[in-house]
Amino acid sequence: MSVFLDWTLLPLSAATTGILFAWLLYYSSYGFNLGSEGLYLNSIANPFAYAINIPPSLFGFVYHWPYQWAGGDIAVLRMANVTLTMALGWILSFLVIRRFWTVDWPRAAVLSAGIASLALVNFHSTLSRTPNYNTLTFHSLLMVMIGLLLADRPGRIRRVSGWILVGVGGWFCFMAKPTAAAAIALVVMLYVVVLRRKSLLPMLGAGLVALTLLTVTAYVIDGGITGLVTRMLNSADVESLLDARHRVSLMFRIDWLETSPAQLAFTILTAIALLLSILVGSRHRLLPSLAVAAVSIVTITIAVLGADPISIKLSTLFLVPAFTCVGGIFYRGGLVLRTQAPTSIALALTFLVLPHVSALGSSVNYWWGGSKAALFWMLAVIAFLSPLAQKGRCVVATLLPLTALAQLFTASVINDATLRPRGQENDLRAYAAVTPLARGGTLVLSQSLSDYLARARAQARPVGLEVGTSVVDLSGHSPGLLFVLETRALGLPWLIGPRDPVEAHFGQSRPLVPYAGSNAAAAEALGFENCADLAKAWVLIEPEGPHHLDQAGVMASFGARQSDYAAAAAFEAPINDGDNPDAYRQSLLKPVRPAAVAEQSCREARQQRRDRQKWSRW
Repeated sequence: MSVFLDWTLLPLSAATTGILFAWLLYYSSYGFNLGSEGLYLNSIANPFAYAINIPPSLFGFVYHWPYQWAGGDIAVLRMANVTLTMALGWILSFLVIRRFWTVDWPRAAVLSAGIASLALVNFHSTLSRTPNYNTLTFHSLLMVMIGLLLADRPGRIRRVSGWILVGVGGWFCFMAKPTAAAAIALVVMLYVVVLRRKSLLPMLGAGLVALTLLTVTAYVIDGGITGLVTRMLNSADVESLLDARHRVSLMFRIDWLETSPAQLAFTILTAIALLLSILVGSRHRLLPSLAVAAVSIVTITIAVLGADPISIKLSTLFLVPAFTCVGGIFYRGGLVLRTQAPTSIALALTFLVLPHVSALGSSVNYWWGGSKAALFWMLAVIAFLSPLAQKGRCVVATLLPLTALAQLFTASVINDATLRPRGQENDLRAYAAVTPLARGGTLVLSQSLSDYLARARAQARPVGLEVGTSVVDLSGHSPGLLFVLETRALGLPWLIGPRDPVEAHFGQSRPLVPYAGSNAAAAEALGFENCADLAKAWVLIEPEGPHHLDQAGVMASFGARQSDYAAAAAFEAPINDGDNPDAYRQSLLKPVRPAAVAEQSCREARQQRRDRQKWSRW
């Protein structure tokens, strides 16, 4: 049977992992979300243009130079993002398996690659394929855990390298999401204090590495620590105006994990089947081996054909590992629990909480946000069940069911995202419009989106909208258009418009963030721009759209009225199968006032605004 495992199931597992990885790479050039991806790309393309960041994240500075190296090619950026995610997940999974299970490195490499495929679930919304603060947070947590495991291995170089990696990962985490950085710092301190008191000095060294990198970053971005602190405080103030559920009072909350009786029954049965395959696989290998082969074939079928008979829900990504750990406690009167080493318990608990660490401070439901880091939940199972490795079991037969299940979950979740990409027309596989982008590279888009971008470019250039022109986007949802037109979005990379709560999703309304203070936040953000830039800026409007900003109110904040502009181009916004099922007319407005007059009007409006704010305090 060991020959069957080595020459059939392991190669099948490796092939399945390769297909999943190639699947994500192939579709990296497909689709484009005008909203979130527009925010990400505007932030990355020109991060130094903004005095504040909403959300308060510095990810744009991290990805700016890779963006330049890629020549502005979105598909290349996405492929690099997918590759880095898979590589970091693979390294961490390999270290966990080698740390707790006795298996040679070739088998460990295949098994860990299959487990690591669950890292690709990070792209379940299909928006995250473009580098952003969520993927950077996930990557930084992977780096921190890789560093902690390396620091546990013998050898001075490995220990030093591990703690340096912890520091670098902590710095990246701050750049992505400061709230998550604070949380992972606390986790690392607890891990060290509880398990390795002699590692207090190396931990302080890791903190020094992170602090040094942060100091250098502050000087590069804002000329010093004071400038960076001012940026973050101003960003927090504007975000509070936006009313986007980022208040400190909402940060520490318990969100509801959405499930149903049918889904709960499926999850319990899956956990039972997984436990049986793991616990009896070493003695009765034929049936579990056939089950693993069948699951791998189903996974490949989902990836290649797009047919998904199971349709895994995101909550299942947590419930199956949780039920598996609970079920393992009762094996042979608590054998697994009684023979646990302190390190395995600590790592299992750490992995269980890391997805929530990655989501901490987000406006979305924490279970939904945490499911992007579902790899940690699966690694918690591997660490928790590690006492089985000491009982003479065949490691390959024990871990292969976990590997196959991780691959199945990945295929199902990514397939669902491919069929129903958020904010776009359904089914990426049906896209066929090859669309060249002026900044570099091409994307394969739906025909309606491709036509929309082509019409906008064809109309904008002849009427004088040049590369680098400043634009105030009052449509509330089209930052991606400004990126494609190679213009500079003023105020913020995305002046996000109001959202109306509709269908419930994971215990919250969807869209998940209502953005009730969009108009106030937009006016405040534009207040950080120079009046000289606002005086020459064009304006994008969508008066009848569901997400448009208050045109008169926002314009008044910089001393402008609609009569100060002339309509230069008009086109229909594309429809999608998400929050924009109807087409609405957009217009590009060109300034007609003399720049000096517009600049003076802007200064006067700002002075009046400051006077009103001063009197309101009294």
